[in-house]
Amino acid sequence: MVTNNFRDHLALDRTKLANQRTLLAYLRTSFFFVGMGLTIIGIESFYKLKFLAAPLFLVSLIIIPIGVISYIREKKKISLIEKRIMEKVV
Repeated sequence: MVTNNFRDHLALDRTKLANQRTLLAYLRTSFFFVGMGLTIIGIESFYKLKFLAAPLFLVSLIIIPIGVISYIREKKKISLIEKRIMEKVV
């Protein structure tokens, strides 16, 4: 039979992995915006869209800190929950 303690640890591990995946999704989105900006600058046929390159770079620079801050906040919450679980064990 699986104990609650084991289930709590598995749930905690899933939560940590989900938090990491979310950070990676923010980074991936940021890189996408950089790539789009570089594509617009680099391809001659997009000359009418060059005004969009700077905002894409700006959005990319805004997304990274949002993702990192979100990751850090959630990591602190997860750490508190982990401490509570460990106190229940002892």
